[in-house]
Amino acid sequence: MKSDIPKQKEGAFSDTVSSIKFENETQAIEHFTVVRKRFLDVNSWELFAGEEKASFSLTDANGNFLLDHPAVGNFIKIKIPGLHNPTGDGFDWVKIEEIKEEKNLNFESVYIRVRPSSDPTKPEEKVAHFFDEKATSNFLIRRVGEEIFAEVHGRNEEPNTENLNLLEKARNLLVAIGGMIAGSKFQWKSLTEGLIKM
Repeated sequence: MKSDIPKQKEGAFSDTVSSIKFENETQAIEHFTVVRKRFLDVNSWELFAGEEKASFSLTDANGNFLLDHPAVGNFIKIKIPGLHNPTGDGFDWVKIEEIKEEKNLNFESVYIRVRPSSDPTKPEEKVAHFFDEKATSNFLIRRVGEEIFAEVHGRNEEPNTENLNLLEKARNLLVAIGGMIAGSKFQWKSLTEGLIKM
């Protein structure tokens, strides 16, 4: 799964990992079932990350709200508290471009990769995200024996400032730089801890 994470080439990156270890593998297997259910419920990520964090909504290719598990080609609509994105009608948008699940005797994992995209209700429009389209966010949960990990890996993160007006540029620079310095690390650590908690 880690081999699926794009190589870091330019811009900023982040690696956030939380883990929990059990007394035996049976307990870990049981809890991983819970973690997997939480992980695949994208609409509830805000609940696991805690109040005052970004909210996430899973949508189809037309921007319609979905209650299903995420699938390749779906979008995630993100609302960042306080700094709404004018390009995406108040939201930042990413598209799910890869999902992988693996399972064997003492290992199981689920991986989701997303990339900044345009608002699917306005597909001809520019990228509606504070990072440009080279960036990816890579979400991973895995169980190795008695230990469970939840991870978020950001790669090639650069502010999205191309073909935008001054207000949009300023907003994206502010959110991107804040995210690259500390904000996204704080957001993702809250999520990874929330996903694996007992």
